[in-house]
Amino acid sequence: MKNTVKRGVLFLALAVLIAGGVFAQRVGETVVVGGRTYTVAEVGFDGSILLRPVTATPSAPVGVTGSGLDGRWRGRTSGTIITITGDQAVYTQIGTHALTQDAAGKGRIVVGGLAFSGINNHSPTIWRSQVRMYHFSANAPLVNTSVSFQSRVIHMSADGRSFIINSNVNNATIGSASTSSSLVDFVYDRM
Repeated sequence: MKNTVKRGVLFLALAVLIAGGVFAQRVGETVVVGGRTYTVAEVGFDGSILLRPVTATPSAPVGVTGSGLDGRWRGRTSGTIITITGDQAVYTQIGTHALTQDAAGKGRIVVGGLAFSGINNHSPTIWRSQVRMYHFSANAPLVNTSVSFQSRVIHMSADGRSFIINSNVNNATIGSASTSSSLVDFVYDRM
């Protein structure tokens, strides 16, 4: 009888250890229930599971690693592609807009050159950065006269799939009547 009790206690202890190990491996896993994604937060000894819904945040969109802005982005107006890594963005492909092409033809923007610098996160959806601006003459708006970096605010969409570049002047072309500066692409989409 003693031997049977010892075996029963040993079996029970072994079962608890095995079950505990299996449950511990499940904590933190992602599961899909009814089309929604959840993370396993806790597993009880009785097998009950506490799930927490996973929500996609702009700072970490589903399927995207790194900071919220890291990755490849395509400008909606010109098709210019930039790659953001950390606090800078570089041109990966120069777009087709006439002002962009003129700046590239004059060597003012190049593949691998800086598009944004000093990207600094202020909230999950807002960054500040120095953004390359295209300067032109008011009487020749598609002829690039120079480029420079100017401070801008980047606002990411709630789903993290696009961003818009704003300034303190309501996205308007900035400058005097004779010389102005502008962005060609105000809106970028994640690729």
